[in-house]
Amino acid sequence: MIAYLYPMHPKNRYAGPHDFPDLARHVPALADHFITTPDGRMSLNFADPKAVRLLNQALLVRDYGLKHWAIPPGNLCPGVPGRLNYIHAINDLLKEKAAQTLLLSGAEVQDAEKLKNQGIYGLDVGTGASLIYPILGLKEYGWRMVGTDVDATSLKVAGAIAKFNPGLEKNIIVRKQPDKRTIFRNAILPGEYFDFTMCNPPFFETEQKAQEAAELKWKKLGVKTSDSPTLNFGGQANELWTEGGEPAFLRKMINESTKFARQVGWFTTLVSKKGYLEIAETEFRRHSISETKVIGIGHGGKLRRILCWRVVPNFASKRS
Repeated sequence: MIAYLYPMHPKNRYAGPHDFPDLARHVPALADHFITTPDGRMSLNFADPKAVRLLNQALLVRDYGLKHWAIPPGNLCPGVPGRLNYIHAINDLLKEKAAQTLLLSGAEVQDAEKLKNQGIYGLDVGTGASLIYPILGLKEYGWRMVGTDVDATSLKVAGAIAKFNPGLEKNIIVRKQPDKRTIFRNAILPGEYFDFTMCNPPFFETEQKAQEAAELKWKKLGVKTSDSPTLNFGGQANELWTEGGEPAFLRKMINESTKFARQVGWFTTLVSKKGYLEIAETEFRRHSISETKVIGIGHGGKLRRILCWRVVPNFASKRS
């Protein structure tokens, strides 16, 4: 695999510290969660899931012009800055492929810039109530997006966000995945073509494992929590845990991707642990998938890995 590493993507608008007073002007309730650090700086109580939700709301209102964005307490609320890295990394993939195509055709490389976002169509697997990836993809690059999920409540909230924000509804489709056992089937319809798919997969095998991860996180940070600590970005069943955990989900995603080779340009997903890349490599060899990349982006003291692959149609099995 070819690996890239950014401390934060060069195009990420959140490379610097947040201007909390300015954000509070857009979402006044955010000010209730301000704290003062030991060195006297203003910051946010990031241990509080409500504070994290309000911060994301303020960023989306101020920087992306949303009029309405709210998700139920307990739903996954991924941070906008980190998720924006994923969006920019996908754009790099699309630009790179466009440049390669132009070189093969004898065109000038700089012409790839003209092509980079014309008619780009993306699929977000497990979009959740936040609809965060479709919003960022549309607002940053003008991509049309489909967001799928198995949870009806999450889709209802995501649909309301799309409906009540000008410009979102006509460019973002919210689609129910009726079968929890599948990933791309039912999400990709006959005749559709996606330039890319993306996914923030469930990382844990069980609710207990997610709970243990939350306890360990807060213990390392020296933060006292309640008897039932939660991850500060929230999350519930199907968002945080799935049968077999992330390794089983990753195997299933790679296996299913071979059946949709003619309908997808790049398949991509976040991978939480380096060791899981070995699982992916085994699956790639089994399915004769040779064009792969791993993009590593470090943010907030952790490394996020974006696994990317293309399936050559000649090696793809027929859809059943």
